[in-house]
Amino acid sequence: MTIMVENGINLQLEGNTKEEILSNIAEVAYQTGKVSNTKLFFEDLCKREQESTTGFGGGIAIPHAKSDAVKEVGVLFFRSKEQIEWQAMDGEPVFCFICLMVPSNGGEEHLKLLSKLSRKMIDPDFVSVLKTSGETEILSLIRSVIS
Repeated sequence: MTIMVENGINLQLEGNTKEEILSNIAEVAYQTGKVSNTKLFFEDLCKREQESTTGFGGGIAIPHAKSDAVKEVGVLFFRSKEQIEWQAMDGEPVFCFICLMVPSNGGEEHLKLLSKLSRKMIDPDFVSVLKTSGETEILSLIRSVIS
């Protein structure tokens, strides 16, 4: 099983609101084959976001959900064309999104992934690649962190 798939990166994500962004993320998740129901995954992403913000700071958010719609663990990456108000911890808008998707019966897998990625958010080189690099470099970088 490949957690981070090649078609799970979009560097031109459309959307002007948190809901539009999460909806578009759910659609891409469905297109990767890792999600069986776009609407349910979108709802689960929104529910998680309502619990507390996934806006990490520095322009990056890590939306994630355990969901019955998720068939297998996956990680997606997006950059949006616009800066999105996300209620991030630093109060700044967000334009980079790392989405974690885990089946409802996925145990603690999402916490392991979240922990690995969160630790890298303090590395300026890692963050710089996310904000400025192309798909191939981002894919390689995220795969190296989550493997």
